[in-house]
Amino acid sequence: MSTSANIIIGLAGTLSSGKDTLAEYLEQQKGFVHKSTSDMLRAEKKRIYGNSPEALLKRADPFANNLRSERGAGILVQLAYEEFVATGASCLVVSGIRSIGEVEKLHELGGRLLFVDADPQIRFSRAQSRNRDVQDIKSFDDFLAQEATESDNIDQTDKTVQNLPAMKRLADYVMHNNDDLETFLAEANRVIFSD
Repeated sequence: MSTSANIIIGLAGTLSSGKDTLAEYLEQQKGFVHKSTSDMLRAEKKRIYGNSPEALLKRADPFANNLRSERGAGILVQLAYEEFVATGASCLVVSGIRSIGEVEKLHELGGRLLFVDADPQIRFSRAQSRNRDVQDIKSFDDFLAQEATESDNIDQTDKTVQNLPAMKRLADYVMHNNDDLETFLAEANRVIFSD
C-alpha cells in the first residue's frame, strides 16, 4: 500500500496479541488518526446510561451486537471513518474490528484488515503483566476459556455479532507477534506501507 493515498487499516486479533500496541505506534509514530471501537462503545453506553453501572462496557457485552443490529452491521467503522474524514488527515487505524459487517464496511471504504495473533502462552503472560483484561482470569485455562467465549457458538451468517474466527479468515494479512516489539513493528511497516 502506498503512502501517497489515504491509508485505512482495521485491526482485529486475539486477546493481548498486540493490537493496542500497534494502534498506538501508528498514531504516535506515523500520524494515523486512531479510532477504537471499544472507546466508541463506551462513549455510546455512557451517553445512554450516564454514570449508572449499566454504562460499563464488559467483555462480550451484548450492547455492541445490539447496536450493530439496530444501526447497521458496519456502523462503528462508518462512524470512525466519518470522524476521520472530518479531521482532514490521510491515515486511519480502527482498532477492535469484531464483526463481519465491520470488515465488509472497512473493505467498502478501501481499507485493509490486519489480524494480530501470538502464541497463547505469550499472550497470557502479557495479559498478566499489564493486569488488564484479566479481572477474573487466574490461570492459563481461565484465559483460554475467556477467549473461547469470543469464538464459540457463533452464527457464521450473522454479520452483526462478534466473530473472532471470521476476523482471522477475512483478514488481508495475519501478523504473528511472538517475537520482540521491533520485529513486530517492522513487519507492520512492511505490510502497511509496501505496495
